[in-house]
Amino acid sequence: MGKYFGTDGIRGIANQDLSEKFARKAGFAIGSSLKACYRGRKLPYFKTIDRSLEHPSVLLGRDTRLSSPQLADAICTGLRASGVSVVDLGVVPTPFVGLFTNRFNAIGGVMVTASHNPVEYNGIKVFRSDGIKIGAKTEGIIESVIDACADIPSTHLGSVSRLDTIPLYIKYLHRNNRVSGKGVRVALDMAHGAACGIAEEVFSSFGFDVVPLCEKPNGSMINVKCGATDIAKLQSSVKKNKAHWGFALDGDADRVVAVDANGAAVNGDLLMALLALEHKPYLKSGKLVFTHMTNRGIELHLQKNGIKTYRTGVGDAAVLKAMRRLGALIGGEQSGHIICWDKTCGGDGILVALFVSELLTREHLSLAGFVKSIPVYEQVLTNLKLKRNGRWEDEATLGKQLHSLHAKYADVRLYIRSSGTEKLVRILTEAESRATAQQANDDVVAVFNAYDSK
Repeated sequence: MGKYFGTDGIRGIANQDLSEKFARKAGFAIGSSLKACYRGRKLPYFKTIDRSLEHPSVLLGRDTRLSSPQLADAICTGLRASGVSVVDLGVVPTPFVGLFTNRFNAIGGVMVTASHNPVEYNGIKVFRSDGIKIGAKTEGIIESVIDACADIPSTHLGSVSRLDTIPLYIKYLHRNNRVSGKGVRVALDMAHGAACGIAEEVFSSFGFDVVPLCEKPNGSMINVKCGATDIAKLQSSVKKNKAHWGFALDGDADRVVAVDANGAAVNGDLLMALLALEHKPYLKSGKLVFTHMTNRGIELHLQKNGIKTYRTGVGDAAVLKAMRRLGALIGGEQSGHIICWDKTCGGDGILVALFVSELLTREHLSLAGFVKSIPVYEQVLTNLKLKRNGRWEDEATLGKQLHSLHAKYADVRLYIRSSGTEKLVRILTEAESRATAQQANDDVVAVFNAYDSK
């Protein structure tokens, strides 16, 4: 991770880590860097490129957070000062920005969002001209420009225009999907975020009977006891309304998790397994990329059924990099960030939810039945806040204690990492026995608590 960039863009507390002044400087740095790095690359999701935008142009979207309009305006000011014209998409899911950089002659895109993080957070995601998030080299250039300028020039060289991409997105989905959802009831939790007014329209346009939840945009309630990070409401709604299944999106709709007809949780691991095993092109390809968080039981089941699996670091950027190197068509994260490379260039919760619904409907599959057929190991995940400053990874004594725990729990998979989006340590323990996974997790947490109290 860089000075400002984490595993998924710049992230921090709005009006503290992310002030208006910082956002202006970030916009200027992003615009300057995208102009310098622009190579005109496009991915072939569209037959033709619409070249009607002024050159150079950057697409700009935002989620529904209370701080997003203010930060988006500041970034827009910075982009324009760098000589870039801004195409304002308004409130849209993050996947729109990546996908439509390929539809238009844009040099890149920017999304103002903190994705699944709590209300007080916000962030900045940056995309190349082909809709893929920028890499470490460009992130470093942007960080250098931010630090080099006290403030941005007052001259606005670029223009501002607006573009409604929702009809274009629905048209794109209909071009790639032919299923009729008539007679199928689907619950959709939109997390009061960027999917509001879009996800329901998409599913309804395919004939599904939609039960909407948290469908009104609300910047003070985004991701609060709803969406992909808290599926209790969705579970209750699916059972109450006798839905065939349900989906929960996060605040910027790049993640999706599901609930089966019985109200059981279906995370990203299980959704990827379903697509890899039941969607014929993915089964034929026989490759699936996921992260160190993915369940070992699911991995073994996939391998027994002819799917080659590959683990990589956490974050969709790491997953996509490995997918492209290995020629895999599908990859993603347990948290629901799933990339269907043949359909789009990044995680798209709405697209994946529709894709899964199409597959289940067309093949007459039971989501509940599929989930029951997959052996799953027990996992315990603790997100621990540390008060102590500095990198815990550099503490030799702590490292020795953790090494001893690895030896003690030889049959337990331990995965410990710093969050790339929040000030947390994420502690994952996995075993065939719930009690063993819990005891191992408790012991690791105790070591960190002792370290933090010194």
